[in-house]
Amino acid sequence: MQALRSSCHNFEEELVINVLLDSGMRVSELAGLKEDNISWQRNCITLVGKGGKRRVIPMSKRARLLIMDCFSKETRFPLAMRTIQKYVKIVAERARIRKPVSPHVLRHTFAVTYLHKGGNLRALQAILGHSSITTTDIYLNYSGIRVCEDFARVWE
Repeated sequence: MQALRSSCHNFEEELVINVLLDSGMRVSELAGLKEDNISWQRNCITLVGKGGKRRVIPMSKRARLLIMDCFSKETRFPLAMRTIQKYVKIVAERARIRKPVSPHVLRHTFAVTYLHKGGNLRALQAILGHSSITTTDIYLNYSGIRVCEDFARVWE
């Protein structure tokens, strides 16, 4: 995550990388974002996502600042899906990440990081817009080391 964040060279790259990493939004949701979707008072984004499901996505401080700057000039998100995908690829190459990186990989990274930081699986399900908890459960792919660390944190 840090390699991607530090490899951004302009505002658009920062906007795309940081909002995707801090929100778990789908690329289509980001490209279709409108100022009407944002509640500045509640510090969240309300979207109608895949399957016509309404969901609320909390905004991190970083994402809020970037989105606020973006919407100070625009009423809708200024980048198309293909442009967002292109920026993700360019920044990942600049960061020298060897594995394939896409907006969906950043969504997965958000989910795993959220859980590793102690986030609730049910809350993550709501943020990601999954109708089934088993879909969200995929992100709980714990290694043996994670299991031991988690046990020590909880049990000791």
